[in-house]
Amino acid sequence: MKIFTPPRAACRAAFSLIELMVSVAVLSLLLVIVFQMLEQMQKTWNRTRQTVSEFKDARNGFEEMGRRIGQATLNAYFGYDYVTKPVNGITTRYGREIIRQSELHFVSGPASVLFTGSASKALGSRPGHAVFFQAPFGFCFERDKEDKTRLQYEALNNLLNAWGYYVEFNTDELDRPRFLNALKNAPAPRPRYRLMEFRQPTEYLQVYKLGLRDLSGPKQAATYRWFTEGLFSINSEWNVQKEPTKGETFFRTTRPIAENIVAMIIQPREATGASTTKKPEDLSPTYLYDTRRWQWSNPKGIEAAKTRHQLPPILDISFIAVDEASFAQYASRTNIIDVSGDPKLVSDELFVSGAKRTKDFEEIEAKLISLKLDYRIFSSTIRLRESKWTDT
Repeated sequence: MKIFTPPRAACRAAFSLIELMVSVAVLSLLLVIVFQMLEQMQKTWNRTRQTVSEFKDARNGFEEMGRRIGQATLNAYFGYDYVTKPVNGITTRYGREIIRQSELHFVSGPASVLFTGSASKALGSRPGHAVFFQAPFGFCFERDKEDKTRLQYEALNNLLNAWGYYVEFNTDELDRPRFLNALKNAPAPRPRYRLMEFRQPTEYLQVYKLGLRDLSGPKQAATYRWFTEGLFSINSEWNVQKEPTKGETFFRTTRPIAENIVAMIIQPREATGASTTKKPEDLSPTYLYDTRRWQWSNPKGIEAAKTRHQLPPILDISFIAVDEASFAQYASRTNIIDVSGDPKLVSDELFVSGAKRTKDFEEIEAKLISLKLDYRIFSSTIRLRESKWTDT
């Protein structure tokens, strides 16, 4: 008789404690690597998005500005320089020499210089440089008296306008829909550095009214009155009031075209030629380029003689832009809630000497880094179409 013997239970294979610990360690290491990769990808994405955001606003503003400045004109011509002299007891007027003449004006340089002597209505500081000129944009705003659906001069596209660009620290209250400011829980003002565009309508062009050509020995500020004084100037009280004044002539001559532009630097220079000894700052050592410099400074000076009624061939323009997110954090840390908290990131002592250009950029970069502000500095070149540059 056979006796049945049940089979022994098979030995089951299992992980040892050491194997489990090693596998957990390897898994943890893989997770750490994956998380680091995800974090790095997120940072790269954020930086890319910030860069695109910064450059989009600044690039759009620069493209519009470059297109406008490129059309600047002086409508210069050659005419006699008349003098009056008594000859045999008779007052005689005769032409002494033929020189360039113009009734228009082009000026660029430090904002602290261009706005000196004017009753400024700025909301905040105006750092960096500014530029003002005339061009045939045909911009008007008055309605036709017989047909209110159309502008009075809309068919005349080549009428002259006074135009300009500068940076100002201000708020967005003037650019909001009016009903928002009337709300009790209206959004708080957003103080920012903004690239501003100055537009003087054809109907109220001031440059001819001042008779710049006939000014005799004027002070420097007197030649800038066409864009610094009056209701249609850059310092107009209309540009800072929240509610518009009743009347058909009310018009704000300034508007923002880009935000978070800390400063704009403009370097006029001659075109690059065969000579390698010329430096970019040779044409304008102090950045100031004024086609009427001969009227208020030494008329025999090199700068005054070279720039008399001549547009600069080239403008090298640099923007210093900061990231919106980093500036918002900075404003929160420093409690900037209105224009009275203007941080004045760019001092008026910077960018007043072309020879110190590199050093000035290094100084402002060091300051922005110390304030933990993400920034970009980018440059481009604008050629003025109607520049007919000569060295004489």
